[in-house]
Amino acid sequence: MNLDDFKGRRSPSALRTGQAVLSLVIEYPAFRQALESCIDLIYTMQKLRMPSGILIQAEPGMGKTLLLQTIKSHMLRAAGLAKETSYLEVSLDSAVDTHKMAAAMMLALGYPMLPSRPNLDNMNQMIDKGLERKRPHALLLDELQHVCEGNRDITARAVTDWIKVRMDRYNLPIIGAGTRALERLNSINPQFTSRASATHVLAPFGLDDAWRQLLVSFSENVSEVDLGILRGPLAKSLHQATRGNLRSLKRLLVYACMYAADREIPVVSVDDLSKAFEDASGSGPDRRNPFRSV
Repeated sequence: MNLDDFKGRRSPSALRTGQAVLSLVIEYPAFRQALESCIDLIYTMQKLRMPSGILIQAEPGMGKTLLLQTIKSHMLRAAGLAKETSYLEVSLDSAVDTHKMAAAMMLALGYPMLPSRPNLDNMNQMIDKGLERKRPHALLLDELQHVCEGNRDITARAVTDWIKVRMDRYNLPIIGAGTRALERLNSINPQFTSRASATHVLAPFGLDDAWRQLLVSFSENVSEVDLGILRGPLAKSLHQATRGNLRSLKRLLVYACMYAADREIPVVSVDDLSKAFEDASGSGPDRRNPFRSV
């Protein structure tokens, strides 16, 4: 079957509703605190010579990449800054070392290719010229946990020393985001973490008031369908279904809202949530649907 001929089971209006829910940004308290801290650091260091950084430790699905995107959007809006002068962005992979870190920085600085003799000294010289020319307001490092995962302490120390030199030389604030493995940097390179000394943790929600307020925020900010059911007694079932993970919750709500979107009165029901759970999580003896017993 040609994919263009496959219509699927979702109507255009349902897909639009799903996209609206997927695009929604809910700045829950820990997210907002981390965002405000990062923005404050970036603008403070434009006035003070105080090499600093912030490390964002996040469980998968709790919004670390979204946080970096929000920081970028804020910087682009502020004072009409162009991307080329406001920030550098590097996403690391599992094999990162100083050579690959330098190569990624060269690409972030806009160099179209590596030098003809791509040894580290040559790349460092080009990077220093690029930083001197652009003077970016921040360096955003995503997937920073790859620096310190596994038995790579010597490599991790070398990479973070390389970053530290650029922090000091160009008064460059560092926003590093990764998993909880970033905690190991404290013992691997305390000189680096003494500069990137602030840490924010984006952890899954417990079954508490913060979780209930998150559900209320979704019900208030989704206008395409009625999500009033999130204000009722389903907080525990929703927590069981998602384990308090923001990405899992959003995926569940995307499917549930698409089921409701095509009805004359688009109100999300328990049945919608039950079907959405199976769409998002699959089915099997080890996957108990918490909405079937509601």
